[in-house]
Amino acid sequence: MNQESVIRQRGAVIVDALNGVVKWKYDDFNRALLAEFSADKAAQVNVIVKKHYAVEWHAKNIKQAPMLMKHLAGKYAVLSKKQRLYYSEETERPDVMLAWWPWGHGATVSVRLFMVSQEPFVSKRPLLKRIFAFRK
Repeated sequence: MNQESVIRQRGAVIVDALNGVVKWKYDDFNRALLAEFSADKAAQVNVIVKKHYAVEWHAKNIKQAPMLMKHLAGKYAVLSKKQRLYYSEETERPDVMLAWWPWGHGATVSVRLFMVSQEPFVSKRPLLKRIFAFRK
């Protein structure tokens, strides 16, 4: 199964929910499903996204995100103003996440549905903090 098919399968809930509102295409460069739409659809799309992907990170709170989630999001965890990262709270480790990226000119928004990093997660917390967290 190719990358696009895997993303479509694992992200079927959000892909299906947004069908008819946006058009999905595969972005080979970013290895993600991509939908670009005019800013006048942003509120409608955002309501659908939040209904299915309740966890939302943005530039002001991403520093408080769990290290695992930032690891899973990879380059998408580096957020600028108005960019957001969404995923489902129904799972401890999501398979896919959605990046919300308004364009600089303000007339277009893109969303990318992507597979999370498959690299093993290694905590970057100092050893003493990991030891004391384990004892609690």
